[in-house]
Amino acid sequence: MTNYSRSQSLVWGGLLIVFGLMSLANSYLNFSIWVWIGVLAASGVGVLAVYLGDRKERWTLIPAYVLFAITGLLLFIELNLVRDSLIATFTLVVIALPFLFVYFQDRAHWWALIPAYVLLSIAVMLTLVEYNLLRDAFVATFVLSTIALPFIFVYLRDRQNWWALIPAYAMIVIGLMVGLVDTGILADRIVPAYVMIVIAIPFFYVYLRNPKDWWPLIPGGVMGLIGLGFLLSERSTRLVAPILVIAAGIIIIARQFIRSSSGGE
Repeated sequence: MTNYSRSQSLVWGGLLIVFGLMSLANSYLNFSIWVWIGVLAASGVGVLAVYLGDRKERWTLIPAYVLFAITGLLLFIELNLVRDSLIATFTLVVIALPFLFVYFQDRAHWWALIPAYVLLSIAVMLTLVEYNLLRDAFVATFVLSTIALPFIFVYLRDRQNWWALIPAYAMIVIGLMVGLVDTGILADRIVPAYVMIVIAIPFFYVYLRNPKDWWPLIPGGVMGLIGLGFLLSERSTRLVAPILVIAAGIIIIARQFIRSSSGGE
C-alpha cells in the first residue's frame, strides 16, 4: 500500500512540476506547438515506464493514455491531418476506446459498452454530417435509430427478451416519421394515418404469431381503420391502393415465415 501511494505521488507530483515549469517558461519563451507535443509524449512515456516496471500499477495507464491522446490530437492538427470540424469526432473516439478496452479485457464488464456505444454513435453522426452524408432532416432519424439498435441487440442475444422490441420499434417508427415529415413525404392527413397504422402493426404481428389469440385484431383493426380513414382523403386517395397491395404482400409473406418457424419447432 505504501509503494502504491508513493508511486501515485511521484507520478502526479512529477506531472504537475513538469507542466508547471513548462507553463512558466512558455510565458517568457512562447514555445511552439512541437515543444508541447514533445513534452506531452515524453511525459506519457515516463508514466508508461512506471507501469512497465510494475504491472500492478495499472492505474498509470489512464494518465499515460490521456497524455498520448492529447499528443496525437495536437500532432494531427499541426500536420493538418484532422479538419477543425472533426476535432470533436477525434475526441469522442479517443474517450470511447478505453471503455472498449475494459470490455474486451473482461466480458463481464458489459456496462463499458454503453458509454462506448453512445460516444461512437455521436462521433459517426458528426462525421456523416460533416461530409454531407447525413442530411439535417435525418439527424433525428439517425439518433433514434442508434437508440433502437441496443434494444434489438438485447433481443437477438436472448429471444426471451421480447420486451426489447417494443422500445426498438417505437424509436425506429418515430425516427422514420420525423425524417419523412422533414422531407415533405409525410404531410397533412398522412401524418396521423402513419401514426395509427404503425400503432396497429404490432397488434397484427401478435395475431399472426398466434392466430388463436384473436383479441389483437380489435385494437389493431380499430387503429388500422382510423389510419385508412385519414388516408381516404382527396389528396391521398392515390396512395391507398399501393399501400393496401404492399400490406397484403407483407401479410402473406409474414404468415408463410411464421408457419415455417412453427413447423420447424
